Amino acid sequence: MIDVAAASRIYNSEPTFDVKIDVDNIRISIEDIRSRMSNASQPFDTYFDNIINYIFSHLSEKCHIQAGYVIYPGHFDQKATKKFRAGSTYFNMGKIITSQLKKSEQTAVFACTIGSDMENWSRQALEGGEAVLGYLIDTVASAVTEKAVDYLHHYISTEMAKMNLNVTNRYSPGYCDWPVSDQPLLFSLLPENFCGINLSASALMCPIKSVSGVIGIGPEVKYEEYLCDRCNMKDCTYRVKHIKVTNL
Repeated sequence: MIDVAAASRIYNSEPTFDVKIDVDNIRISIEDIRSRMSNASQPFDTYFDNIINYIFSHLSEKCHIQAGYVIYPGHFDQKATKKFRAGSTYFNMGKIITSQLKKSEQTAVFACTIGSDMENWSRQALEGGEAVLGYLIDTVASAVTEKAVDYLHHYISTEMAKMNLNVTNRYSPGYCDWPVSDQPLLFSLLPENFCGINLSASALMCPIKSVSGVIGIGPEVKYEEYLCDRCNMKDCTYRVKHIKVTNL
């Protein structure tokens, strides 16, 4: 059961939703963390399990999830070199993503973060000589972030289903041949400091444990797994870990 609530408002004349996600309702297991580690195929020592459980016990105080999205008209423009447009903004997404979004009539531009406390905790552990603890905190933080975005994706899917609309998979700058340099364009479609996220000069999100992107919406779109066999990114998170949204 996903425990979420949303507050709506208007931004740039488009509907905007702030979605509350409680970290206590995120179901994450030791197996989720093992799958992210390079030695996951090896026997897992109880020592690591104990550290992971210790980190789990602090998630409520260290993770401060903020999430939301803005709905824009979506359009695949063949005349504009087959680019995808959200509102009046064109994106250089490449063939993989535009092939999945081209039937969209609307676009959910989303952002989600767990805040900076986990990354600060990880850094303090590393600086204090606790390399294993620091590494595992960072690994757990990444897993929680992805679970939070799963929740947000599910929420959007559920809301659209009430209007007999479907959603696509989610896509982010930096993946599936969509250049990360488009991140400022994406954030131009979100309210300033949306979910407490800001961009660095190199277009990286702060806090680090944040995700932004788009989800296509429309009666004719459908959810499909990531097309990893067509993508040039060999070290992509989605390729390596096969992360997918459940219950869509």
